[in-house]
Amino acid sequence: MSGDRGSAKLGATAESLEKSLAAAQVSYKIERWWKYGQPAVDRVTGVINVTNVADAGKVLQQLIGLQGKLQVGLEVFPYGIVNPDGVHINVNINEPAGGGV
Repeated sequence: MSGDRGSAKLGATAESLEKSLAAAQVSYKIERWWKYGQPAVDRVTGVINVTNVADAGKVLQQLIGLQGKLQVGLEVFPYGIVNPDGVHINVNINEPAGGGV
């Protein structure tokens, strides 16, 4: 049996994936997400909770970077009175108009 399956094709090790996932969970948490379309997914919507306001820019930049390949809609809501404690990001990602790139 070949070892070229899953993350092995990406050149990743279990340790590197574990570090990446741990680092991501410190910055944000995906609270809710839904996918639409069967068998191919046409749209994904979700709510991301960025618990550190300083990291919100990096998360938003990565999401905005998807624009062009996909249609990305974002709504950003800071929470916390006077001094924001974090940011909720409502995300709506669709296939581009015209059926894809």
